[in-house]
Amino acid sequence: MKPKTIVLPHDRISELIDKEGNFSERLKRSIDLWAAALMNDDGLTHPVSDDGIVLKAQIKAKENGVFVGQKVIEHISNFWAPSLIFKWFFNESSEVSKGDILAEVTGKQLQLLKLERPILNILGRLSGIATSSRRWTCSSQIPIAATRKTTWGLLDKLAVNSGGALTHRLDREDALMIKENDLCANYFNLDQEDRIKYALEDLLIEESSSFVIIEVTNKKQAIMAAKTWKKLDMNQPLTIMLDNIDVINCNEIINTIKNLNLDENLFFEASGGIKFENIDQWNDSLVNVISTSSIHRGTRPLDISLLILEDSNV
Repeated sequence: MKPKTIVLPHDRISELIDKEGNFSERLKRSIDLWAAALMNDDGLTHPVSDDGIVLKAQIKAKENGVFVGQKVIEHISNFWAPSLIFKWFFNESSEVSKGDILAEVTGKQLQLLKLERPILNILGRLSGIATSSRRWTCSSQIPIAATRKTTWGLLDKLAVNSGGALTHRLDREDALMIKENDLCANYFNLDQEDRIKYALEDLLIEESSSFVIIEVTNKKQAIMAAKTWKKLDMNQPLTIMLDNIDVINCNEIINTIKNLNLDENLFFEASGGIKFENIDQWNDSLVNVISTSSIHRGTRPLDISLLILEDSNV
């Protein structure tokens, strides 16, 4: 039985794309930075000249998965290879099968050859992350969120969302996450419970972050966070991240907080050590969301090919 649907603050996709699917300026800047790095690694520092004959190629899926990246590729090509014309046969986030033709590309010979590898690198990585994300979300009754342990920054977050998972915070400033290192660095002269108390009390001046998360590693810390937040009577919810705590102990902690009537305006997030192989253990848990880097970090790219068609000179 799925838990009651709630609106989680971990969904930050509206900062990257609007309801019509248009990229925000922030996402465009991120794409441009990563594209420039990829191009520079291939020896490209300027847009490719439109030399040569016009050719046609096909982009094809070589395995089943979730296809993502057409809008990213078009955005990049508009600058680096503007003569390329893409005809897409699948929408973003579509499930594709081995052998499906994803797109036809028509353009000048030099641009097609120079952009072949970056196109495949981008489509493969984003589609691989989306495929992994879809696999996780279809197997879990608890919402799944990414972490900030990304390789390609906001592009990874975009792909995670395309597969059905939540972005979580986009950068350090997007959400105020008080982690173990923050507590130790700023309140080193206090014990662990008092660190949490004072850290939350010091948040009274924090109004800019989209949401607040505090990391706890045991029951006493979680109860202290809940008690302090209730006493502060803040207008926004607090997410208590239960870090590297198994499902049984997470449920015990949450039940204790509920029985103490301290659960108002709280979300509970499980994180750390959660793998796809044990995700079913969490289906009946009391947590509101699970965060993991396993859905995107080190994910295998989807196998995609780009081949110029024989006699394709058009």
